[in-house]
Amino acid sequence: MGEISITSEKEGFTNISNVFIEYYMADANGDFVKLYLYLAMLCSTGRKIAISDIADTLNCTEKDVCRGIKYWIKEDALSLRYNDEKEVIGIVLKTLKSPDPDLSSQLKVVDLKFESNTRRSSLKEMNDDIRVDTSTTAHRETQIETAEVHEDALRAPRKKQPTPDALLGMQNDPELKNLISEAEAYCNRDLAQKELNSLIYIKDQLGFSFDLCEYLLEYCAGIKKTSFSYIEKVAKNWYEEGITNRTDAEEYTDRFLTLYTKILKTLGITNRISPAPVEKQFINTWTNEFDFSDTIIIEACNRAITQKPNDATFPYVNGILQSWHKANVHSMADIAAQDEKHAMRKMATPVGVSSNQESLDQLKTIENLYLRKGSNQ
Repeated sequence: MGEISITSEKEGFTNISNVFIEYYMADANGDFVKLYLYLAMLCSTGRKIAISDIADTLNCTEKDVCRGIKYWIKEDALSLRYNDEKEVIGIVLKTLKSPDPDLSSQLKVVDLKFESNTRRSSLKEMNDDIRVDTSTTAHRETQIETAEVHEDALRAPRKKQPTPDALLGMQNDPELKNLISEAEAYCNRDLAQKELNSLIYIKDQLGFSFDLCEYLLEYCAGIKKTSFSYIEKVAKNWYEEGITNRTDAEEYTDRFLTLYTKILKTLGITNRISPAPVEKQFINTWTNEFDFSDTIIIEACNRAITQKPNDATFPYVNGILQSWHKANVHSMADIAAQDEKHAMRKMATPVGVSSNQESLDQLKTIENLYLRKGSNQ
């Protein structure tokens, strides 16, 4: 198919900044992008609307809407308007800022590649003289407080274009050249310019050492996820978890990331690779305080999704696991025993017998009705 043009039969469109599409959209959660687009539409039409109406339209909760608004405020894409009583009376869509366009063209992938590609033939031929600077740290940004995120939680910094001086220095950086060769070997392709920018972001802005970058590439290739959008998401997650070396990353992926992925998948949560901080607190309680195995935790998630297919929340799963903890459950056999006891209790309850107040009131009403009939005869 050749080039096509996009036209419309009538007016009624919302203008979206190209800067938003190119520099803001890719880094944001999909639900946050939907929120921004809807706010842009409301802005273009001049409509006033309540948070609850936005939540209904986007099929999410009011808490989700507030979390999205706070995200875009932090990204300097929105601001709030207040009245004299400090009450929020409006949302302002701010002019979006793009990096200097002249910088992106000054560094190309080809400038950072080795003159030969012999290193791509084997990942084992690592130069012995490469040293990891363990003192390298990136500037940490404190994440704004949200309904589900603590104030001290770390948030990965926004990707920034390097300065011209930094670009010149990168052309002579043997470690970055080695890292590009590693990335191309693991991903089995030449890196595009955008992928190179992601690699520089992970190394320089997130402060990942060569060793940690190498394990990041190894891990993502091992699970057959070699798109740099995914690799960058994993890197941000590790940054926000405070992971600074390969050993920590290996322990995290071996234990918690595997469990996190299982839990999210079982509960039908597919739009993120890691639970929210408050959800991680639940998981830490289940694994550390309750000392439950992965098998028991996943069993509770399965039961939650069966009993509440449209509303299987972490608190609901926590309720199931709390009851098992109080019952001294330690294995699947213990769970089966609890199920049997529950079934026996249900069988012991006579059919049609109820002790609740509503049933007693109904019996009293029937009794009075017959008494009145008898007195009239």
